[in-house]
Amino acid sequence: MSRSRLVFAAIMLLVGLFGVVPAAAQSDAPVEVIVFSGPIDGLGVSFIEDAIAAASTREADVAILQISSPGALTVDVERVIDLIADPPLPVVVWVGPEPATAYGAAVAMLEAAEIGAAAPGVVIGYSRPIVAGGAVGEDLGADPALVDRVRTIRAASEPYVSVIAPTINNLLVELNGRTVTVGGQPVVLQTVEEREEGTVASQTVFREAGIGTRTLRLAVRPEAAFLFLLIGLTVAAFEFFAIGPGVAAGVGVVSLLLAGYGLVVLPLRWWALVLTLLGMWLLTVDFQRGRAAVLTMFGAVVLLIGGLFFTMGAPQIVPAWWAVVVTVISVVLFYMFAMTAVARSRFSTPTMGREHLIGRHGIATSDFAPNGEVDVGGARWLAAAHREAGIKKGDEITVAAIDGRYLEVEPVTPPT
Repeated sequence: MSRSRLVFAAIMLLVGLFGVVPAAAQSDAPVEVIVFSGPIDGLGVSFIEDAIAAASTREADVAILQISSPGALTVDVERVIDLIADPPLPVVVWVGPEPATAYGAAVAMLEAAEIGAAAPGVVIGYSRPIVAGGAVGEDLGADPALVDRVRTIRAASEPYVSVIAPTINNLLVELNGRTVTVGGQPVVLQTVEEREEGTVASQTVFREAGIGTRTLRLAVRPEAAFLFLLIGLTVAAFEFFAIGPGVAAGVGVVSLLLAGYGLVVLPLRWWALVLTLLGMWLLTVDFQRGRAAVLTMFGAVVLLIGGLFFTMGAPQIVPAWWAVVVTVISVVLFYMFAMTAVARSRFSTPTMGREHLIGRHGIATSDFAPNGEVDVGGARWLAAAHREAGIKKGDEITVAAIDGRYLEVEPVTPPT
């Protein structure tokens, strides 16, 4: 099978995985733990809704939403908040384990749950807006102390937290015997079992999103979307100068697909996205000129600004500054060293030095606009000429000078 077919097959496999939502396995466990972390996008909303509904269908005694989230990216999250407020079975929201956080919509879930729980040391706050990047509202009875600040949970007297438990097993012990209301009827929670060896927590089963959902959700954090975007654009430039698609092309396509999902769901600053694209263009231009100079430095600064201000969801959804810095440095170093090495290996000859080429004749192997390629002495070289030179593929040229990786060439017979 050709390399291009392998790449195509890999992409189609990933696309197929994105569309697959694995069916939840059947279980008789009385407690189902729904594990969710990260920003709450549309896929996350569907997963939580489906998991709660499935737990009710399986007649679980209680569903525990284990959450750590900086906030929501979609207004659809209000459906989950309403479901938690009026669930088909007892639902407990637990923020944990440490160092979990709950901002925005995650606080609203704690607020809506009849029993809100947290691990000691977790941080909750920035309760409004419900959706990151939206208008700050005072609805839903938000605690004014948490609207624009955070609080580290230490005791059950904190807002929206009635149970403190460092682990799921500890939580089950704390929940046992508590009464909640489901469908207007009181329900006593039975979350421990009496056995010969003593009292133990009830059997639990953990539910997580399918592989397709988890893969797409890799890009819902701003620093991750920024990373995937830069990887995709860098690989595209690499493949262009390396001539011919390969395995790297598949990596680039998948990275751009993931970045595209992140760009769609995140509250972007579009001017920051423009700066990001401008920074990549500046790096590519400087590389094409055969030197890492002022444009490379300026491009790195522009990329850094674009990455640090990539989203407008502060204080809930903000890029991790260190991840942005590492990403930008890595891309710049890749352009300066890896890309240069590829170009040298493709356009070099066994002869040391190139001054001997000055004055020699050759043939243009591509149209110049103003750069192109030439064949001199049986080897291909990157070349540059004045725009007025009008060199076309097949024209005879002469080497006038050496400029970095480029041969400065002139047409043997100037255009008339």
